[in-house]
Amino acid sequence: MRSGSNSEAMSLPDFSRSQIGHYRNKREIIRLTAQQVIRDFALFGIEVTFSGDTLNAYDELFEQLASCLTELLDTDYRKLLALLYHIDISENELSKHMAHCTQDHPELIAGMILDRELKKVLIRKFYRG
Repeated sequence: MRSGSNSEAMSLPDFSRSQIGHYRNKREIIRLTAQQVIRDFALFGIEVTFSGDTLNAYDELFEQLASCLTELLDTDYRKLLALLYHIDISENELSKHMAHCTQDHPELIAGMILDRELKKVLIRKFYRG
C-alpha cells in the first residue's frame, strides 16, 4: 500500500480529446506538434512539411497526412501499421474507430494521428515543465 495522501501524488491532467481542444490554439504547442509529426513520418521516409503558419497548421498538416494515408492504405498497409504503432495508435484502436466512423478512413486516421501527436507534446511539457 502506498503511503501519503492523494494530494501528494502528481496527477496527470485530463488529456482526453474533449479537453485538449484549447491547446490547439497555442503557438508553441502547434509548432511542437508539427515538429513531432514531421519527425515521426520522416522515420518512415514520408516527407511532411510545415509552413510555420500557426493559424492554419492543423488544416495544413491534416491535408498532407490524409493524402499520405490514402496512398499507404492503397499500397502499403504494413508500413501504415508500423507508422501507427510508432506513433502509439494500436491496430485495435484503429479498427474500433474505423468501425464506428462515417468519415473517410484517411481523414479519420489523420485526425487520430494529430490528436495523439498533440497529446505526446502535452505529456512531454507536463513532465518537463
